[in-house]
Amino acid sequence: MKKTLLISLFSFAAIAAGAQTAQDAYTFSQNTYYGTARSIGMGNAVTAVGGDLGTIGFNPAGSAVMGYSQFTITPGISFGSTSNSYSPYGDGKFSNENNSSISRFNIPNFGAVINFNLGNDRGLKSISYGVVMNSTNKFLNKIVGGGMNDKSSYLGAMSVLAEGFNSGFLNGYLDANGSSIDDGDYPYYHGDDRGYYAPWTSIVNAQAGAISNYGDSNDPAYVYRYIGATEVFTPTDQYDKDGNRIYNVHIGGPLDQTYGRKVTGSKDDIALNVGFNISDVFYFGANLGITTIDYNYHEYFKEYARNPSDFPIVLTNNNGNNYTINFDNYRARYSYSMDATGVYGKFGFIARPGGGLRLGAAIQTPTLFNVHEKWQNAADVHYSDRGNDGSAYSPKGDFDYKLRSPYIFNAGLAYTFAGMAMISADYELTDYSLMKFKNNNDHEYDNDTFDAVNSSIKDLMGKSHTLRLGAEVKPVADIAIRAGYNYTTTPVGQYISDTGKETATSHHKLNAFSVGLGYSSPGSFFCDLAGRLTSYSNEYISPYINYLSDAASPLLKSSRDRWDVVLTLGWRF
Repeated sequence: MKKTLLISLFSFAAIAAGAQTAQDAYTFSQNTYYGTARSIGMGNAVTAVGGDLGTIGFNPAGSAVMGYSQFTITPGISFGSTSNSYSPYGDGKFSNENNSSISRFNIPNFGAVINFNLGNDRGLKSISYGVVMNSTNKFLNKIVGGGMNDKSSYLGAMSVLAEGFNSGFLNGYLDANGSSIDDGDYPYYHGDDRGYYAPWTSIVNAQAGAISNYGDSNDPAYVYRYIGATEVFTPTDQYDKDGNRIYNVHIGGPLDQTYGRKVTGSKDDIALNVGFNISDVFYFGANLGITTIDYNYHEYFKEYARNPSDFPIVLTNNNGNNYTINFDNYRARYSYSMDATGVYGKFGFIARPGGGLRLGAAIQTPTLFNVHEKWQNAADVHYSDRGNDGSAYSPKGDFDYKLRSPYIFNAGLAYTFAGMAMISADYELTDYSLMKFKNNNDHEYDNDTFDAVNSSIKDLMGKSHTLRLGAEVKPVADIAIRAGYNYTTTPVGQYISDTGKETATSHHKLNAFSVGLGYSSPGSFFCDLAGRLTSYSNEYISPYINYLSDAASPLLKSSRDRWDVVLTLGWRF
């Protein structure tokens, strides 16, 4: 099989600056709302409802509707499950299904609103002040899948990715000009003699001994071409125009491959709220929002030789004698963590024009995030002779930048039936094409560092539309039964390459179904319980690049669901 690089991946360079993607901006800007059990139970269709601390995140005027002070805390548990199947040849024939799950305890809501009754019969009747935390996303995903592959390998792809870089440069003892240096100087930050930055995957695999030069060391290109430990080569009688012998390279035999990913974290909004009640007809509110994000991403890929004897590697010892070892197994790892803090403003109103009808709308300004991220690549390879095992780590990357998320507009209507039932509907619009990256020391969002990714955002991203429906029925005065539904469309207009791999990571649609139950005591205490099932579109992941001219790389299909169960405990005073 002929090895050829079909996709250019040098866009994800060894240095951090410019390595952000449109997918990153989307991940950190996207909201999957939580709140109180009442709001979740009604499908978060609460823009025109108000009267609950969970509604304040959608419409700041929700606090003015209360007419009383209130405190709530909402513990919950989230459970994510995936069903994963593998297509080893990337032909869409999936098999070897595997199920994975992950769960986390969390507190998606707590806070208080203090209501001040001004004693007026008309006009400004009351003012409310509140501090409320509502979660706007929970990052929770675990994927494990794989199968047997006898046509391509991860290390084969990594050897192609390393081609053209001097082995002394990848191993850290030669600079771009071929001069000897100390490994601690890390020449990779300055590029090689062509000005190319080596991907950290190439660097750690070379330093771990998982890829190496091959063939006749007298060939002019010897130190610039690589073979993976999972591959074998045989010489031909042909030479290229530069005098390099041409070799046939292919994987030695069947490999068991496993891809794994775990994502955890949370996105939370703290709203400093003020609300105004005008004659019990018009309610206005404003939030100063502070958003915090904690995001952790861990990814690995493993390859095991089913029969190590299929993967012989001939080495030479210090005495000049040849000996043979065999590849046994390999593991690549990538870890990434990100934390961010941002601020925004939100303004909204609720109107009661008459009867049981309520109308509401709110607009949220873009959030301005200060982002700090860290990442690291690692690789380890094991052979039949353990003395030749190797491992390597990249330096821990560390980068700070700014991100502007898009504005959010939502509108809703609700209708109450004699205090016994309520139906509600919301529409939300988010324009993700307005997201932008910015350097910390730049005054304008458009700059050389992020020109490419900001252009990609404009080209790839569009508007996302969300429909939320909710209902609440009170069979008796103290008990409420609730149900809700959400549908969200993707803003992604085209394919996105995520972290340099051929990966389709966007969710084309999102469906969420919720139910809830509430109890309100004759005194101040109340409690609500809600459960929500969120179903995502299938995600397709190619763990490594298409590097063969006659065979596609593997494809993993992941079907994902998430359950959230929350309990709100509250007191009115």
